[in-house]
Amino acid sequence: MIKFNLYDFFSVRRLAYWRWLLWQSQYYPSERQKALQWKLLSGLLDHCFENVPYYRDRWKALGLRRGDFKSLGDLSKLPVISKIDLLNHSDAFKSYRFEKYRPRSLQTTGTTGSPMKVYWDINSNVLELLCQWRYYSWFGYRIGMPFLDIRNFHQHLKGKWAWNWKCRGLETSIFFWNDSNAAECAGMLKKYKVLLWRGNPWAIYQLCRCFKQAGIRDAKPKYITTVGEMLLNYQRDFIENWTGCTIGDNYGLTEHTALMSQCPEGNYHIASEYGIVEILKEDGTPAEPGEEGRIISTGLHNRAFPLLRYDTGDYAVPAGGQCACGRTLPIVKELKGRIEDKVLAVNGKWIASLHWSFKSAAGIRCSQIVQNTAGSIDVYIVAMEEYNQDIQDGIVSGLHAELGDKMEIRVHLVDAVPFRSSKKYKFVVSRIADTKEK
Repeated sequence: MIKFNLYDFFSVRRLAYWRWLLWQSQYYPSERQKALQWKLLSGLLDHCFENVPYYRDRWKALGLRRGDFKSLGDLSKLPVISKIDLLNHSDAFKSYRFEKYRPRSLQTTGTTGSPMKVYWDINSNVLELLCQWRYYSWFGYRIGMPFLDIRNFHQHLKGKWAWNWKCRGLETSIFFWNDSNAAECAGMLKKYKVLLWRGNPWAIYQLCRCFKQAGIRDAKPKYITTVGEMLLNYQRDFIENWTGCTIGDNYGLTEHTALMSQCPEGNYHIASEYGIVEILKEDGTPAEPGEEGRIISTGLHNRAFPLLRYDTGDYAVPAGGQCACGRTLPIVKELKGRIEDKVLAVNGKWIASLHWSFKSAAGIRCSQIVQNTAGSIDVYIVAMEEYNQDIQDGIVSGLHAELGDKMEIRVHLVDAVPFRSSKKYKFVVSRIADTKEK
């Protein structure tokens, strides 16, 4: 869980206004939702044409003027931004008077093989907080109730646990838990009276398996939401059967450009007040209901580091009609994000989220981990100019910490990673076994 600082969210006026509006706008007619989006986008376009060097210069070179944009439909006139654009021109995406917006720097997770620095600001933070609050309320959860945040990775923790009193969150990692110490984990959940489990699907799935194997039945949650990676069908089935809860899956980005949340009816609702989501086919035209397309997203609130028509690298299938839950927010039938393989560590444990070892590494355009045999991995890196031996040593050291000192790690500097299709990219490729049930 990203460190919670009250300063990053403290704007009483914005909090009050958007708390009131978001609970109303989820039921707005479609045209009224679009009118709200255009109001937000129009102001953002004014800002980008005047105050953001990347857009000002690139749009001028393309002959685009502010007067060319008069409705939501004109958004498609803008070029799509790729992750490579962000890597190559990061500073140019910063607006003038950057500090005015209380920016906070973060590294993306690196699951695309290219960790990047991005910035949140006070405006986008408020929307993130309130849209998540609204989403949890769909399942009956109320802000202030204790929750568990469990992840595949553990490097953000100094020990097994961290209690964040500011948001009443109990943080841990599945890295620390197995059948033999599951009772200790269950004891902490009961101590803090945890009602909501939030985290990576793999971590929640493995924790449920540990509790089931240990015969623990009195530490089950009342609510579950999965984040950070694709929720697979076998994981959903096992978790829901053991806990008796309906999972709400949640799609978001560190870049703060799109948010899609699954309601109790099973549909993913696009938070249209948060960002504009386009789902485009390979020819650039909008995908029709039932057709798969690439997710292109535009955050509507970040003035410090705005991203317009950002290529997420993920895919989705839009749905037509209105959800039975009664909310009128646009719906998506299915998300088609990246499905990562796991790596078999020296100790025989399957390890997920190895991108953490790359998170702070500069100078990487793309990377990929491939395991062909137990006991060794190959790391392929497409390097940029600033990449050096110290960065490489840091990556290898991080991987050894996760996989064991005896793991043989071979690093290859290449022009392109070996396993990359024209569509979905995998950061980790395992070729040694079916890791589904491990």
